[in-house]
Amino acid sequence: MMTLRSSPFTCRKVGSSAFLRELIVSFGHSGYVALFEIQNADEIAILAVRHQLEDDYH
Repeated sequence: MMTLRSSPFTCRKVGSSAFLRELIVSFGHSGYVALFEIQNADEIAILAVRHQLEDDYH
């Protein structure tokens, strides 16, 4: 996931926080969504990874 390493701020924002983001990971006909928080210039914390076809996916 080169995007997370090189430019995490290019990922989609979640809510009003500039540091909470989502990365779409394509896989077959659908994919996954990784929710993460930017901690500092060198670290992110992955909070959740969900399949896009889950019933409670927003």
